[in-house]
Amino acid sequence: MKNRLLGIHMIVQNEEHQLPRCLDSLKHISTECFITDTGSSDRTPEIARTYGATVLHACWEDDFAHARNISLPLASTEWVLCLDADEYVTQGLEELLNYLPKVHKSISRLRITIENRYGEGVEESVISRPVRLFRAHQGYRYAGRVHEQLVRCIPSKLVLDQATDMDKSETYTDEQSQLIETEPLALLCLIHDGYLASTIAKEHKPRRNLKLIERELQDEPAQPFHLYNLGVTYCQLGEVEKAIEAFSESLHLTELLAPYRPTLVRDYAKTLVGSERYDEAHAILAVERQRYPSYADLHLLYGETLELQGLEERAYQSYARATDCREGIDRVGHSDGGSTLDASYVTEAGSNSYRAYTAMARLAQKRGFYKESAHLYGLALDSMFTYAPAWAGLADVLQLSGETDENIAETLLTRSRGIGESDHGDLIRGEMPHSYAVTNEDHLVQMIYVLTGCGAYEQALKMLNADSCTARIHVADQIHWMLCANRVSEALQLAEEHWSVGCVHEVNLPAEHRMDWALACWTNGLRLSEAFLATTLPQEKNVWKVMDRLLDQLTKEPRSMKPASQEQKLMQWGPQAEMVAEKVVQQAVKTGQLTLAEQLHELRAMMMRDHWGTAVTLRREFASLLYRQGYTMVAANILIQCMTESELDAEGLFWLGETLYAKGHNDQALSLFEQALEREPDMWQARVGAAVCYMRLAMEAIRQELVRSPSSGVLAAQHNALEQRLRTTEGMPWRTLFHAKERRNQLASGTNFPMHDREG
Repeated sequence: MKNRLLGIHMIVQNEEHQLPRCLDSLKHISTECFITDTGSSDRTPEIARTYGATVLHACWEDDFAHARNISLPLASTEWVLCLDADEYVTQGLEELLNYLPKVHKSISRLRITIENRYGEGVEESVISRPVRLFRAHQGYRYAGRVHEQLVRCIPSKLVLDQATDMDKSETYTDEQSQLIETEPLALLCLIHDGYLASTIAKEHKPRRNLKLIERELQDEPAQPFHLYNLGVTYCQLGEVEKAIEAFSESLHLTELLAPYRPTLVRDYAKTLVGSERYDEAHAILAVERQRYPSYADLHLLYGETLELQGLEERAYQSYARATDCREGIDRVGHSDGGSTLDASYVTEAGSNSYRAYTAMARLAQKRGFYKESAHLYGLALDSMFTYAPAWAGLADVLQLSGETDENIAETLLTRSRGIGESDHGDLIRGEMPHSYAVTNEDHLVQMIYVLTGCGAYEQALKMLNADSCTARIHVADQIHWMLCANRVSEALQLAEEHWSVGCVHEVNLPAEHRMDWALACWTNGLRLSEAFLATTLPQEKNVWKVMDRLLDQLTKEPRSMKPASQEQKLMQWGPQAEMVAEKVVQQAVKTGQLTLAEQLHELRAMMMRDHWGTAVTLRREFASLLYRQGYTMVAANILIQCMTESELDAEGLFWLGETLYAKGHNDQALSLFEQALEREPDMWQARVGAAVCYMRLAMEAIRQELVRSPSSGVLAAQHNALEQRLRTTEGMPWRTLFHAKERRNQLASGTNFPMHDREG
């Protein structure tokens, strides 16, 4: 017999792929279910009926509220729960059924927790707590063509009589006024994934929403809620400037007590930061975070803005303030005595915990406080043990501290063993609970990937060989790591075993895997095998054959290479050949096979020899590739050679200047930064670099004067003021960021340097 406590109400259209998952999450309770179908052309209605739902058919009138309201008068249950097909229950349903009979009659609406996923990662979600549960036949209905809102009509005499027992703040103003009442947070938790980037790319939801919002704005021009939703839709469509304009107008018109206003501030500021409009974001957040002191997202965004402006100490304080928003609200909506997380806030998962701790750890690491940084990364992992940036940061700071790869591995494993399974108290702290348990094998696999991420390939391979989790790691990753660790014979053996046609019949290997196989052959001094050529794409087969033949000739008899052979002409005029050659050079540098990379680069240059200026351009590209992978000195030598032969571009000049600045040659670095700005006036990194050099040179001049006049208070004050400005300017992210993997390569002084693992 169906319960009369809770009923499910939905509207659907062509949801045959999503609907079963949603209804499966509800099927263990017997409950009334109304599904309003607005014109499906697939099996949606039939699927709904197989789950026992009552299907109502209605014409789609470009009005979500109209469709939503159709089933509400038919409810025979005390409570109504409104869901969408792209949502499903993860926990709390049984608890909800036990809780509803205990809800005081003065409460007619309840919030639930929804994890809105925007990416595939566990942490890539935004947590919202909307009102989705309300008492049936109490005057509730929906209003709005799109992003419909729950409103309450003028109550009947019965409802008015009940209202006398309610809180004095509850008032009725007009037919569509929203009742101000306590909205407790129920235990129910859902996941919504209808707005994943991959889903949006396939579907028309944003375009459909845009049309409906524009119609709403025709009826109600400059209505701030519609303008806010217009901004969100423009963001989904990638029209950022239009989104900023809509957000700005909405914020100007929105009343301070509007329930959506905090989220509007968050989305507006986030869009400004993403557009590098830091001054505008700073101005808004400096005010609004004071208005919403328990909104962690605003403190996190403010910290990010301050950090990008070079104000690192203030940024650290703002990140720390975000972690203070960890106290929750209880299940009846009352604060528990601390700084509370308002149930109406829409918040990115981890804003008040692992994201904020990771940001603090990054700043501590940048300032050289390595122990503090490691501790903060640990706090982040205590909050979300799968948070990849925190694991990568911890490995990075351990390597920077001088730990051996063996010690790094042991530290990571010790921490992973100490992390328990899910903590369902996370919901109270504003986070979604971990919906799965992580096994020891999962931990080990994760640690292996963390180690390879920081360049500790040899240590990762040792762990891999010593454990049974080899099958859990793709063979392509193992081959790539072997190449990076310079274990080229093993890499070739593994590639031949797993990728030859006779073994796996894998004709179309992904391009990166195919390149690693080719590199394994060439680094072992061998020609490409027939098994390799059998797996290449038909349009690339000749390219690989010619490259293989020319590389063999270049390696064995470099002087016999002729500049205009038929094979070179074949490759010179083929875009496919040029693309393959470019990607192979990139992969050779990425794996640390620099001797081979140099040979492949030379081969590519010969292929394109007839193009005027190509040789210097290709060398600059090669230097750029080396520099980004951390081979700074090798790249600098090539860039200097380019300078002697031709004019260097702004990027090359900046990198040379950055290299000299790192060595303390401020005057020479300044000259290069200024030359970069002459070629590219909008290159802000070079502008900041020049400012830093000017300040350092000025400080050095003042120090020399202080030696002559040590009692000069004016000089000392000028020095202190410059030092403060330098700290702020240096704090801006103008320098190329190198992590552990790239730092290992910075000791390389020549192209014969193979990338071995650092052992201490």
